[in-house]
Amino acid sequence: MADTHVKHRILLVTNWIDWGGAEIQLDYLAIGLAEAGYEVRMLAIGKVVRDIGHLEEAGVEVRALEAEGPAGKVRCFPRMVQAARWADLVHCTGWDATFWGRLAAILARRPVAITEHTPGRHLQVTSHGHSGGRTIALHNRLLDRFTKATIIVGLWQRQLLDSEGVRPERIVHIPNAVPVEDLRRRAELGPRRADLGLTDDALVVVQVARFQPQKRQLTTLHTVARLREQLGEVHVIFLGEGTEEARVREEAERIGADWAHFLGFREDVPGVIAIADLSVLPSSGEGLPMSLIESIALGTPTVATDVGDVRWLLETTGGGICVQSGDDDAFLGACARLLGDRELWREMRAAGAQGIATFDARGMVGRYAEVFEACLKGVPPSRLPSLV
Repeated sequence: MADTHVKHRILLVTNWIDWGGAEIQLDYLAIGLAEAGYEVRMLAIGKVVRDIGHLEEAGVEVRALEAEGPAGKVRCFPRMVQAARWADLVHCTGWDATFWGRLAAILARRPVAITEHTPGRHLQVTSHGHSGGRTIALHNRLLDRFTKATIIVGLWQRQLLDSEGVRPERIVHIPNAVPVEDLRRRAELGPRRADLGLTDDALVVVQVARFQPQKRQLTTLHTVARLREQLGEVHVIFLGEGTEEARVREEAERIGADWAHFLGFREDVPGVIAIADLSVLPSSGEGLPMSLIESIALGTPTVATDVGDVRWLLETTGGGICVQSGDDDAFLGACARLLGDRELWREMRAAGAQGIATFDARGMVGRYAEVFEACLKGVPPSRLPSLV
């Protein structure tokens, strides 16, 4: 952990505060920094749509501008600049907070760092469905000279940002992480299978993700239907909401899937993951998905597709099987293998329990603190041996 005898003020700028993986990751960072002695404020350009009591309890001050659309953000921009002036350093998470937040920091004459969570520019689209990739790349190219550090959560993102003109010496890799012991404590307080209408002898598959096209919940639904033909009583739990939920629910009703459970957003997600036999994510695009890290930490082996840094995560921890994205037969085979082979299941559960130490939030916060301290001193993060 970096030396924090000087109590620096850190402003964390985000688009909104909801249940997305990047937003939950920001919670872990904010709380960890506050515990390390920093003064931390979190600024949502949009709205706060979930409980923030745990942040306030940790001493993190949360503010929301509730700006909607470009015009609303322009109107709120003076308040962004004012918020940036309070800070010693501004950190921005995700597009388009990395645009507005950087501009505010520049005008406030404050050093600024950003974290890139992109699952792929082709998946970053406007509200009208148009690709935002070229716009994001342009702003990265223009604003990089003012950016002290660009943090990537996935190793694969380095090449993307390099192609967009981000200076290599300012890029540092800090993978997503979770507070492992806290997650396990929360899981112990979570629901039991009977609370969800599940029997102890059923095989349970869980997918934790927003209902978006790239998360491919329909693939999970159809896979579990085929697993039931092979293995008998298999259920699937979907945790999350989103634009694709109605479509998946309609398909579940069409095929008579009373074994599919749609639980929406819940605060006891760790407990639900922990009672499952298998966690899945058949995505077509990811950065470094939080749901898989959480699943491995909670002892639930995973099957996921080879996108973003998923393969690297599963190989590093040993907590699951990675298959090619779009190969539904391979996805089915991997799920059937893990559910049908309890010895393999136990081996991956044990491997994940050990390997997850690499992805504990305490270490992640320490690395962010090192980067922030380097930014404040004007030192490129590439000169810090622990961050290379």
